[in-house]
Amino acid sequence: MTNEEILSLMNQYVEMNAQAAQHESEKQRLIEDTLPPDVRQRVAEIEAEFAGKSQAAEEALAQLEEKIKAAVVAAQANVAVEGMKASYHSGRVTWDSKGLDEAMASDPQIAEAIGQYKKQGKDYASFTFPKA
Repeated sequence: MTNEEILSLMNQYVEMNAQAAQHESEKQRLIEDTLPPDVRQRVAEIEAEFAGKSQAAEEALAQLEEKIKAAVVAAQANVAVEGMKASYHSGRVTWDSKGLDEAMASDPQIAEAIGQYKKQGKDYASFTFPKA
């Protein structure tokens, strides 16, 4: 597939995503227009009342999550309760690939000794969506 074809697919994706967002926005507008003003006012009051409560709960959950993670790492153990599991993972080991490649290129003995352990994963793509 050529770069132009990839660009075309990506543009198609962005356009379809924008259309989906526009449909959702239009749906919300129609729902709002259907509601009488007093109902809209009450909904706004309820949203405002629960916004603070939700934010406080989210902050408390985030603090508790960090505390649990720290405890699981300190215990080096997997822990589970009904509805939640915390898994311990040892730190990921990484190597300086550029430095190793340079060392292998400069010394055949090093290349022979460590070259057999070099593995390369499958190529992949990922998406990012910059905010407009």
